[in-house]
Amino acid sequence: MADITILVKGGQLVPAHDQPAIANGAVAVTGDRVEAVGSYAELSARYPDVQVIGGDDFLLIPGLINGHSHGRGLTDFQRGALDNTLESWRFETHNKFVPVSTYDDSAYSAARLLKSGVTATMHNHPLADPTDFATQFEDALRAYRDAGMRVLFCPSITNDNPFIYGDNTTFLAGLSEGTRRILTSPLPPGALTADKYVGVVADLHASHNDSMCRIGFGPLAPQWCTKALLQDIQREADRLGAMIHIHALQTIFQKRYGLKFLGKSLMAYMNDLGLLGRNLVIGHCVFPTESDISLLAGTDTGVTHHPSCNLRVRNGIAPAYHMLQAGVRVGLGLDGKSINDDDDFIQEMKMCFLLHRVPSLELDSPHLSARQVFRMATETGSTLLGYGNELGRLERGRKADMVLLNYREMCRPFVHPSHDPIETLFYRGQGRHVHTVMVNGRVVVENGRLLTLDEDAIGSRLAAAASRPRSDKQNDVVRAMDEVKAHVVQYFRGWTEGVECAPFFHLNSRIDGFKR
Repeated sequence: MADITILVKGGQLVPAHDQPAIANGAVAVTGDRVEAVGSYAELSARYPDVQVIGGDDFLLIPGLINGHSHGRGLTDFQRGALDNTLESWRFETHNKFVPVSTYDDSAYSAARLLKSGVTATMHNHPLADPTDFATQFEDALRAYRDAGMRVLFCPSITNDNPFIYGDNTTFLAGLSEGTRRILTSPLPPGALTADKYVGVVADLHASHNDSMCRIGFGPLAPQWCTKALLQDIQREADRLGAMIHIHALQTIFQKRYGLKFLGKSLMAYMNDLGLLGRNLVIGHCVFPTESDISLLAGTDTGVTHHPSCNLRVRNGIAPAYHMLQAGVRVGLGLDGKSINDDDDFIQEMKMCFLLHRVPSLELDSPHLSARQVFRMATETGSTLLGYGNELGRLERGRKADMVLLNYREMCRPFVHPSHDPIETLFYRGQGRHVHTVMVNGRVVVENGRLLTLDEDAIGSRLAAAASRPRSDKQNDVVRAMDEVKAHVVQYFRGWTEGVECAPFFHLNSRIDGFKR
């Protein structure tokens, strides 16, 4: 008999997106693995005298997987930036924030995710200071390790089109002398530059890649990285068997950039470079064409959908339903911009579920189902983070990552018992219903309280750091970014008129449209 360490019980157990709910179910855990799944009566008889957690009041599901994040414990809004269109909003956040501890920022992000049922996340890490990159990487990874959370850690890099999509030299010439001086100052010695990037990530992979941490590559976007850098990253990722996470086709401006400057869509461009494939994951993907979606499906390239973030920064609504119908692996990501600014992943699943109920206006037409969204947030997410078939389902041999939610409270005062518990979760669930979270066979959240970190102390340190006044040098940078933003808005004016749109689905109509 296996050495069972714990039995996790749920009044309702949903082991996977394609499995029916088990009433009064249980999961037997040995070490960091699932040993058995079945009815509580059967497993408690098979494994007597072991610790039991959970009970009849709970819904037991696999750990949720956040496919895209940047490890921000304090959100951009909390630090002073209002959401806006991406290409201008970038300069509301770039180098404007008062620095905070990387460890505290990542740890607080991990705490919020764990408390909403997320057991694994992707962290794309942009550098606040390019000179101490090694310290920042170590601090972020230590934060996830201390929190007891799985992470795919992808350091970010850019080396092209820093301000606009096009002639940046001419763009710079139109700025004031003081702003040009700030923007063109050479990086200090020791900074992480594109020529060092691949080697740095490879070293990080050699020292940190394990069952709790995966190391991958994070080129920010195809329009923000040179062809040579992207190809170097692809070659090294193939050698290491590592994941690549990239942002692409997030806005209509990025769509037009590919068509105008490259003569093809950014998806076709990445395919020509050999980037598309099972180890590439594209964040956002709001503006793919039908041909782009065929490329994604044919190459088994992954996508992460960020519904709340796309709404907040005015990107649009990605055609997630159509991508899934075409066979694309689509996961779900918060991107640090949840609808309530609180990293509630259950609310994000609900947002995805609700947004994609309108791919057709016909009565009773197919739409994104609760179980499809559940798959995005569990089993598909595991493949997008490089964990393959280790996570995302509660079945023998997989890692023991799971969540108990207070189902009785979720259903109060009454929910008809005929409903699928996953439907109930999406209609009525919130992060506050998360009771217990187990990662790698270890309980890290109990009764809604994080056991691994002092969340209040970390939050207090972050608040103290973020509230410090800016230095004179930092204020100069803020003024420079404001000037850049104004010129960026002017540069892109009219670009949307250069792209004809034919949406995947219709939400309203400005004409009567009656076909007589």
